[in-house]
Amino acid sequence: MEIFHVHTYRCGHAENVPDEEYVKKAVSLGADEIWFTDHAPFPGDPFGSRMNYAQLDEYLSTLFSLKQKYTEIRIHIGLEAEYFPGFDKSGYYDYLRSLDKPEILLLGQHMAEMPGTPHAYSFSESREYLDENEYRLLGNAILQGIRSGHFYAVAHPDRIFRRCNEWTEDMENISIKIIQAAADAGMPLEMNLSSVESPELYRKEFWRLVPENAKRITGFDAHSVDQMEYRFNEAAVRLREFRPF
Repeated sequence: MEIFHVHTYRCGHAENVPDEEYVKKAVSLGADEIWFTDHAPFPGDPFGSRMNYAQLDEYLSTLFSLKQKYTEIRIHIGLEAEYFPGFDKSGYYDYLRSLDKPEILLLGQHMAEMPGTPHAYSFSESREYLDENEYRLLGNAILQGIRSGHFYAVAHPDRIFRRCNEWTEDMENISIKIIQAAADAGMPLEMNLSSVESPELYRKEFWRLVPENAKRITGFDAHSVDQMEYRFNEAAVRLREFRPF
């Protein structure tokens, strides 16, 4: 079994333990693989809740050293990042993909660049505006990210609806576009175990639209060693319980 989507202390909202603790626990659990996908930094450090840009080299080199040390488990090095057109135009995603250690970029759209306004982002908008429009902004950003060709998989695609109380036709239409775009690109959609634990983040309505033969990946979204262990032990049970098939 693989453990996909693990964060480290560098993001500022994860357990303050060395990366090696996750690897040791994964080995003890009998996992075959572990995928680190900490939140990618951006030049100038314009965003919080992620490593600083100055930490990127150390993150990559530390995990690479662990990869060489622990041969009994396959350690993968990745980064979770939002898609921002301004940073794409500057070549930043191309730069990340050109580095020799990261294997994947995981598309995790927590915020969006505002249309027509480079380097202005949705988190600066009012709560009232976001309650009505955030899922559209994030959904369109996910579509752009999928089509950019930079990313391996779409993390927690249903989380864009976190502010929505009632499921609407517009939400369904955006969901269908994301599901189809991912299928066209051959990209897995992540069923996120962290979202499953929070009813406002996991939307059965979204997953009912996903064809049974679509590519999926189970994401742990672990921010602590205990979270990783719990989700490893509960993954099969959780997915049977919440998977709407």
